[in-house]
Amino acid sequence: SPTKAPVIERLYDDKRYGPLDLVPVASDVPNELVLYLAEHADEYTGVVVKRTSVRVYPYGKLAAHIVGYVGQISQEKLAEVNKAGAADALGKTYQRESSIGKGGIESAAELDLRGRPSDRTIQVDAAGNYLSTVKESKPIAGDDVWLSIDINLQAQAETMLAAQLDAIRGTVNKEGKVRRAPQGSAVIVDPQNGQVLAMASYPTYDPSQLVNGIDSQLWARLNDKASGQPLFNWALQGTYAPGSTFKLFTATAAMDTGFFPAAGADYYDNGKYTISNCKGGRDGGCVKQNAGAQGTGQVNLSRAITVSSDTYFYRIGDLMWQQRGAYGETAIQDAAAKYGIGSRTGINLAGEAGGRLPTPAKMKELHNDPATAKYFPRGTWTAGDNVNMSIGQGDVLVTPLQLADAYATFANGGTRYVPQMISKVTRPKDLGADPHDPDNFTVVRTPDKTVSGTVTYVGDSYQQILTGLEGVTQSGGGTAHAPYQANKPAWPMAGKTGTAQVQGKEDTSVFVAFGPTGTPAFPPSYAIAVIIPEAGFGADASAPVAFSIMSPTSRGQLPVTISPGDQKRADALAAKAAGATTTTAAAAAPATPTGPATTTTAAGQ
Repeated sequence: SPTKAPVIERLYDDKRYGPLDLVPVASDVPNELVLYLAEHADEYTGVVVKRTSVRVYPYGKLAAHIVGYVGQISQEKLAEVNKAGAADALGKTYQRESSIGKGGIESAAELDLRGRPSDRTIQVDAAGNYLSTVKESKPIAGDDVWLSIDINLQAQAETMLAAQLDAIRGTVNKEGKVRRAPQGSAVIVDPQNGQVLAMASYPTYDPSQLVNGIDSQLWARLNDKASGQPLFNWALQGTYAPGSTFKLFTATAAMDTGFFPAAGADYYDNGKYTISNCKGGRDGGCVKQNAGAQGTGQVNLSRAITVSSDTYFYRIGDLMWQQRGAYGETAIQDAAAKYGIGSRTGINLAGEAGGRLPTPAKMKELHNDPATAKYFPRGTWTAGDNVNMSIGQGDVLVTPLQLADAYATFANGGTRYVPQMISKVTRPKDLGADPHDPDNFTVVRTPDKTVSGTVTYVGDSYQQILTGLEGVTQSGGGTAHAPYQANKPAWPMAGKTGTAQVQGKEDTSVFVAFGPTGTPAFPPSYAIAVIIPEAGFGADASAPVAFSIMSPTSRGQLPVTISPGDQKRADALAAKAAGATTTTAAAAAPATPTGPATTTTAAGQ
């Protein structure tokens, strides 16, 4: 539709444009208009038709939160990048009308993706009015960024997550609480190097809607809490109580500090636990219990993890606090911190939340701060706080990415890697040729895997914990045995369910798993975390999502996701090979892990 005069007047008054800048008044104009303006240039002095790059997202909504989006640079950002000088040093300057990455990899890899703009020399009259363009240099394309994402795995994660949320929304549990499931997320990382293989956040959005600007109504809808805030990356920015998935860290603390065997690793769980020297108070008073007050009988560390005995871990949290002179005030927190809980993972995406790992010192600090005092009415840490934290309740908060990274750390034996999204950056040789062709690009850089921490395990502590986590899925009494059997992967997996209580709402459903396990020739190559708030038990909502993703992955049976551009290339290759008559027999579906396919790229700007 035609651009109306009032709109043009507002554009000319926009302070982002100087007196000699070209002011865009229409985009995506038809060829007929371009030809008309060229033929009647004398009648439209000062009107210039200019070709600009247009960002295209061939996969649509798929991986939207990872890829991010671009938009016109703001006045504040323009001043910031010009002051920083990093872009200018590379010849990648910005002007008022420039596009810039505003989220995801588009933002994180902005300097890689951005090309070198052309220089324009213009002619003006004595009054400084624009007359014509004297010369304009040819722009240089930006580099290509290759992601670690397996696009087929990403599509499966997004599809299964969305289907589960749609299925459980509006249902009611036996206590009459409505499962709202306003959002959900799933993260899959490679424990051997920290590469992120998939990151799904639902609800999602279409980044192509934001390329040429966005109206206020759509912006409001994408950030509406009632709609699940589609623009928000819940896998990276959402924080939740981890529930019983935190027991990995409590178990590590008990083994690492010598609490076991000093306090005895066997315990009879009758369904309830009374906190030592307790005189009542908040958080349910002195008596804590398992879900439904159900006892699990005689348990050791492995069995307590498998059946998720709360009272077993209540005892650890209680006695470690009572004996803090021997074990320290923050023994459990120290173990959790080694896994990365309470701090950002360092992934190369903006906006990552750090979660929260409460300590006696932090509680006192928050209590004394007027801004947060009402949320922390007590400034003194008690055994009850330690007990709650031991099973991932209380004030503990994690992101799905943190949780996946933590269990990936355990899966590989204790090395915590910084999660990576970029596998390589390349520079095309011929923009008209296939950018995927190895002969058509040079590698600019390949990010190294980075170690951010280590966890050491004393004696046979690693095996005891691993046995418990394997039992969660493979033992008849395991809390995730049913969903595991319902959608069984081709190779064994270990995991942990979590069900975090939220006052006045349905529980947050949490599940973490890794595999393959028990196959020394194939170390764990996948660690997955799924979190769905207000969805019920971890085994009922999140675990089925995880196995619906990992089962076809383990068999090499993920549905193939192909973009229109990929399809065109495939058709061209098929046509080229049309004369061949070679017959091959299909190989059997692999029962061993298949490597991730780095098929998602963000094209240079």
